[in-house]
Amino acid sequence: MNDMHLEMSGYLYRLSGRLPPGGAGYLHSLLLLSGKTESFVRPVRRPKMLQTVMIIPPGADLSAYIGGWERIMVLSFSMLQESTGGQHVPVCLEQPIEFSPVPGCSLMDIGMEISEKLDGDAPQRMKANILFQELLLALFEGSSGPNESAQERAIAQTVEYMHRNYHRSVSREQLAEVAGMSADYYSRLFKKKLGQTPVEFLTGIRLKHAKQALLSTKESFRAIAQSVGFADEFYFSRKFRTATGVSPSHYVRQVKAAQRIVSLQHHLTGHLLALGIEPYAALVNSYYPLRLKEARDIGHFRPDLDKLAAVEPDVIFTCEVYDEETQQKSRMFEHIAQTVTIPFFEDWRTQLRKVAVATGREGEAEDWLQHYELKAQQTRAALSPFTEGKSVLIVGVGNGRICLFGHRNVGAVLYGDLGLQAPDGLGDIGLYREIDYSEIYSYDPDILLLTSFRNDGSPLTKLAIREKIRQIESDPRWMAMKAVRSSKVYSLFEEQHLYTLYSAYSHNLLLDKLLELWRTELSK
Repeated sequence: MNDMHLEMSGYLYRLSGRLPPGGAGYLHSLLLLSGKTESFVRPVRRPKMLQTVMIIPPGADLSAYIGGWERIMVLSFSMLQESTGGQHVPVCLEQPIEFSPVPGCSLMDIGMEISEKLDGDAPQRMKANILFQELLLALFEGSSGPNESAQERAIAQTVEYMHRNYHRSVSREQLAEVAGMSADYYSRLFKKKLGQTPVEFLTGIRLKHAKQALLSTKESFRAIAQSVGFADEFYFSRKFRTATGVSPSHYVRQVKAAQRIVSLQHHLTGHLLALGIEPYAALVNSYYPLRLKEARDIGHFRPDLDKLAAVEPDVIFTCEVYDEETQQKSRMFEHIAQTVTIPFFEDWRTQLRKVAVATGREGEAEDWLQHYELKAQQTRAALSPFTEGKSVLIVGVGNGRICLFGHRNVGAVLYGDLGLQAPDGLGDIGLYREIDYSEIYSYDPDILLLTSFRNDGSPLTKLAIREKIRQIESDPRWMAMKAVRSSKVYSLFEEQHLYTLYSAYSHNLLLDKLLELWRTELSK
């Protein structure tokens, strides 16, 4: 097992399905391929093989890897790394990894067995996950590595190592050892292939992370320098000035004074609005009616690079989770303007504070949060006579699709801020989980909230939602539900996804909406 595989064996893996869902930017793809091929994988010609397996990072174009193979299977999964407090957070590979076949092992047979069990009941899905873990372990232990040249494989391994360990002390000699080469030969080869020395490349990674810390935290320069791997703040400042032309402090002042602020995610637009900032440009569509007055439209679901460049932004706000198409564009964002990346999986209050630091609105953020906490307490107290001791289920309905919302997004307000009770069996659903409509009846909540799922607000989608609701309500099990028998079914459809958006702006509106919905119940 090489160093990279050894490091990967320490992660947790969660199997998600056969095909990567759109928009889940933290999901990797495991490609199982069989049959002979003459195709090319950028930029290396793939040798003829009977079977192989690859792990592809989130957002990569799978068509670049599957051409020419006779049989193809895709399994989607997430990698989780232990963080502080015993929590686990998603991690993403920077480079694809290709493994040699495991001797005496039919990858397609294993893949088919995993696939069949994945479609079964809960015990079968557990067995699918166990088989998946065993397959990964066999690959890590038995594979000789990617089927590319040994030199390219060695360079890729060290690049991956740098991305994982930039915050530690990393020497040229350590990197050469990972590559299995002498230090001098490794340095020459690295520069030949990537145009920089290993130390220059590592410094670039560190400076990129330092920029994010400068703009989203209030840590001292010394603390930031040390957190990204620099020995002291003076060396950090010299390298920063060399790379950017300005000192770290001047860089921070420039960004905080920015006038042309662009948002590439709707929830970040919501955070900006909560701080009293309407972005100069943003994604605009009918899924999220954020009531922007003057913001320029740079795309509906993903940014249009030409439009983004044309508005000449001073700073771009984005997150690290993209759909496949946006992932391919994301490398260009830094070339257009300074980009502030707000971690997608952090709590919304933390996200708001980081946006506030980057825009110089820390005071406004704390005032807003203080007002929100008071409002949430008052709303919780006001609703208590109606909600106390009652379970609430949040169901999203879309065009032929249905989901259960969990403890993030709309659930962050209901189950978190208002302390309402989730139904037994809801489990640890984070954002949402797609289901067959019949699963709703197994929860039998006291209160049922129906809201949007993939709702663009078009007449066709609204018609499809009505049809889906009609299907749900025509099932004999519908009238047996406690919430239905007691007339405690409520709708949040009129604003599409405004109430389900994970942002300060939306959560504030949702408190108002819930009080409005249940005011008549309180007066009874």
